[in-house]
Amino acid sequence: MQDGVHNIHDKFVRESFSDPVRAIAFLERFLPDEMINNLDLPTLRVLQESYLNEALKEHFSDLVFEISLKNNADTKTDISILFEHKSSPDKHVLIQVGHYMFAHWVKCLAEKKKLKVIIPMIYYQGKKEWTLADLSSLFDSYPDFIKNYIPTLNYLFFALNTISEDKIETIRDTMMAAAVIAQKWRINPVKLQADFERIFRLFPLKDPNWNFLEKIVVYALNVSDITEEVLAETIKSIPQPIKDNIMTTYDRIVQKNRNEGVQIGIQKGKIEGKIEGKIEGKIEGKIEVVLNCFDQGIDLAMIINIAGLSEAEVISILKEHNRIK
Repeated sequence: MQDGVHNIHDKFVRESFSDPVRAIAFLERFLPDEMINNLDLPTLRVLQESYLNEALKEHFSDLVFEISLKNNADTKTDISILFEHKSSPDKHVLIQVGHYMFAHWVKCLAEKKKLKVIIPMIYYQGKKEWTLADLSSLFDSYPDFIKNYIPTLNYLFFALNTISEDKIETIRDTMMAAAVIAQKWRINPVKLQADFERIFRLFPLKDPNWNFLEKIVVYALNVSDITEEVLAETIKSIPQPIKDNIMTTYDRIVQKNRNEGVQIGIQKGKIEGKIEGKIEGKIEGKIEVVLNCFDQGIDLAMIINIAGLSEAEVISILKEHNRIK
């Protein structure tokens, strides 16, 4: 993952899915029925061992779940989770996933371990529509009798921009539902205030993990332009007795971040420096402009003028997003 905005999203998504209870709640809601009926989800555990080399770690969060198949406790199925935080669809993602799978199997062979099936699960957070194509689409210039030799890679694909908040709220674990709604904020920041209210209503009044709510709020404030004042007004609109608990949590979050020198919102009047989230939003916008222009065949000089970046910056973006070598 590249630094900055991608790291913020990657860290929060990993935090959300690294907890087995939350991960199970997501999977049982969105996996195909056939898989739900045949996977023993309560056996899920998060693997700590890495199968990735340093190059692959730029594309993967290295989060792998291991789940037993029902009626066969000796058979395990590894589900690899790819958290895709790029601002635009990546046509090479299946190559990255395939590389991960074979890296896993090569490691198993070297260590004389039993091979296990991996089910790739691609989790997409971008705002653009993305219809993920098969590997053969990367070789359009070849005739079909040659393309028949291109491997077929099956996968599960989840695009948050296609899932409604109402459906997300049906996730059994309310903390996971709140986290997934938070991850949709980058798509439509105008709805942030309303979504904050959704989050606060989702959280149980006596939930023992209120510290996770703090992480959700801090994440949201880092990836949006909402002010502390707007957030405070949103909280005030929530009826008792939830409001008192939320206000206490909110005050602690604000004070904690101020003490640590973290800028978590756009303050009224002049503030020192620029808000990290706002800066990252602008950077992400520049990246999207560069990638869109390149994909449309616009030459490098024109892309530099349109994006307002230096040649070195444009080339760096194109390399990081696998457009050029």
